[in-house]
Amino acid sequence: MYNDSIKNSYWAAISMLDRRYETFLTLVKTNSYTKTAQQLFITQPAVTQQIASLQNDLQIQLVKYQRPNLIITTAGKQLARFIEGVAIQSDQLIEHLKKPNERRPLRFGATLSFNAIVEPAFIKKIAGRYANIDCLVANTDAILHGIDNGEIEFGLVEGNFKVTDYTAIPIFDDQFIAVCSPQNQLAKKASVTLQDCFTNTLVLRESGSGTRAILTDWLSTGNHSVADFRKAITVGDMATIIRLIEENVGISFMYRSLATPAIASGKLISLPLENFDISRTLSMVFPHHAYFETQYQQLAKSIQTIVNQ
Repeated sequence: MYNDSIKNSYWAAISMLDRRYETFLTLVKTNSYTKTAQQLFITQPAVTQQIASLQNDLQIQLVKYQRPNLIITTAGKQLARFIEGVAIQSDQLIEHLKKPNERRPLRFGATLSFNAIVEPAFIKKIAGRYANIDCLVANTDAILHGIDNGEIEFGLVEGNFKVTDYTAIPIFDDQFIAVCSPQNQLAKKASVTLQDCFTNTLVLRESGSGTRAILTDWLSTGNHSVADFRKAITVGDMATIIRLIEENVGISFMYRSLATPAIASGKLISLPLENFDISRTLSMVFPHHAYFETQYQQLAKSIQTIVNQ
């Protein structure tokens, strides 16, 4: 949620263009003409008139009714995203203009996988550059949602995201592997099939996480799903998953960099899974044309340095 100062600069920027954009964006958020009118303290007919006028001037259909549902068109969603982006960038610009010589706060997000790999060293490295640092640790979907809403400036994410919606700086490539305990029966096999894996309990992250999306996408290519495993256990953090696999609760799939310490100590092994060769790029993502893009590029280089040490 935006605080009052952010809201003020937000709507100041929008009203510089056209007050109808404020009405339209509120309609997208509420998905209701009635709620939009209530939030903006105008009448419902005024909302209807403004939306119709905006569509007429743009010659683009932004909304349509499929009773009883209000549908925001693809073009409408794209316009709403642009309006929101303008507001976020204007807020950053205004704050910088007010205090050009002061250290500013930094708000960013990191997925659990990224967090475990680089975050402590990264925060230590940049701590002196910013007044305050807030890091949201969450799954990929939550990180992208935070960027879209202006709650965070950039995200360190892995997995799948719509690359056309963000500027992305690749940080490093990581191999995706299957792991188990040395005590697991699969550890004794020179070659492991997916059918072998299905006899085990699968321990995996929650829906919305990048690692789960990679696994489910790969399974779907063979018309399989998580339901094909003997049992599935969903856990919200990778450290717990690794401990469970070390204790031979089941098998899991994760980035090699996360499993490397446990593999090196002999607590986990990487399964020789047939026809399984997946790698993904872990990236920094932020809105297109971000006001602080130059800073983000410098921060990305800092992370790359940490990873390569």
